[in-house]
Amino acid sequence: MKIRHLVFAVSTALALAACASTPRGTAPEIARLQSELNRLHGDPRIAPTAAAELANADAAVDTLARDGRRLDRELFDHGVYLADRLIRTAEAEGLARFAEQHAQELGRERERLLAEARTRDLAIARADASAAAAAAHDAQMDAEQQRLAAEQARLDADAARAQLAELQARETERGMVVTLGDVLFETGRAELKPGATRSLDQLAEALRSDDRSQVAIEGHTDSTGSRSFNLDLSLHRAQSVQSYLIGRGVNPARITVRGMGPDFPVADNASSGGRLQNRRVEVIVQKVVASR
Repeated sequence: MKIRHLVFAVSTALALAACASTPRGTAPEIARLQSELNRLHGDPRIAPTAAAELANADAAVDTLARDGRRLDRELFDHGVYLADRLIRTAEAEGLARFAEQHAQELGRERERLLAEARTRDLAIARADASAAAAAAHDAQMDAEQQRLAAEQARLDADAARAQLAELQARETERGMVVTLGDVLFETGRAELKPGATRSLDQLAEALRSDDRSQVAIEGHTDSTGSRSFNLDLSLHRAQSVQSYLIGRGVNPARITVRGMGPDFPVADNASSGGRLQNRRVEVIVQKVVASR
């Protein structure tokens, strides 16, 4: 409404030109107005958004340029003032609309970025949930595998104990002890007798059943002969048993050997029966501490 009033006022002022009789030089004022219009037409913020307002200003300036020389000074100055108002109004309207459009674009861009962020956050949350579910499943599978492994180890240990029991093993603080008597060796010799290894075959089978336990093989002698001879003999007999068990599939890393000589008798060496009991190889299947 305000712009229409301005346009009407300019048109009215210029219509009075018919009554004017004194020509005026109008070039400087018209040039300034046209320069302002050219500036606004070249401004990408204003030209697209205030086309109607610029058209009104163009018309007013064109009319002044055409008919201004026929106006007296007062009417001409008033026409310049009104045309200038139209130009300022076009500039203000254009900048306001541009700002509004820019704000709307920024709002749309903000909404787009927020939507992208929500989509990204949702995808991350889903990925995290999937990863957590996979981790929980893996943990459950690991726990089940550990439970099955522990159960299998228990069954293996039970089977090994049963087999060791057939060899008359006795349970001690050190573990299950299998005593192999003097029948495995000739007197004063460390080589196993041919055909005297049935008990060693049973022992090897028991040790293979439970491969977690460590095995200590200790050779013992009676007190006959020198101590150094008996220490060597007891060690070599323990090593013979070790070699036989390894040959039957027992892991060598599990086995340690020691020659104890006559130092740990289980009977009195004064009698032949006592000396027979002292000549022995003990296989100690050491206890395994269950891991939690």
